[in-house]
Amino acid sequence: MNITINPGAATDDAAQIDSIVSQIEEDMQVLDAAIKRNIPDGVQTTWSETVKANWESYYSADVPAAMEDMKLSAANLRLAVEQALSYDQER
Repeated sequence: MNITINPGAATDDAAQIDSIVSQIEEDMQVLDAAIKRNIPDGVQTTWSETVKANWESYYSADVPAAMEDMKLSAANLRLAVEQALSYDQER
């Protein structure tokens, strides 16, 4: 069995994951602020209150969990590269 290791590409991918997650987190903060700023002050309807409640639930649980999963993927990719290089160099 042959293993081809391209550590530069893999670590670049991990860095891109980190960058994407960071941008998503920033964008989610902007969206959260907009929702809090506009509901109910700008839009006061049953529908908008439902949107806000659903968003708060999603933003407090699902979003952080998804972000952590993506960060873990980047960490796992880095670890896989390190372990493959270590194996290649018989450490």
